[in-house]
Amino acid sequence: MISPLPVLIVTLAFLGLGLNLASGGTPQPDWSLALLLAALLSRRHAWPWVLPVILIHDLTLYWSVWGVFPIACLLPFSIASLDAQIGAGLPQRLALLTLLTLPMLWHGAGILQWLLTLILCVPVWHLLVHLYEQKYA
Repeated sequence: MISPLPVLIVTLAFLGLGLNLASGGTPQPDWSLALLLAALLSRRHAWPWVLPVILIHDLTLYWSVWGVFPIACLLPFSIASLDAQIGAGLPQRLALLTLLTLPMLWHGAGILQWLLTLILCVPVWHLLVHLYEQKYA
């Protein structure tokens, strides 16, 4: 049976992408990127459905595949490697989140939009971890 959570996240990510395209220059977080990175950080095995949507995100907003997508492709392997070496922990995941969102600055997003995206990603990430914990407990 297909879990409704990935379908909901992808739907909300596309709605967030529409919000980002419709904003008239007002500083707001990158809604879709925050949702997708939270999904990837909360469960690294979500990469088969998260990475294609991140690619669509980059092509839509940045007109390039060289946005967040290349670094996001390395994230599942980085998390697995870090977890094996130093154990699962929040500090390394927060560092990876910061590293993942840095291409936003290179592609013209302002510091405020970058910070708002980071701030949005953390509670969504926490919520997804809680939902996955309830589902698999």
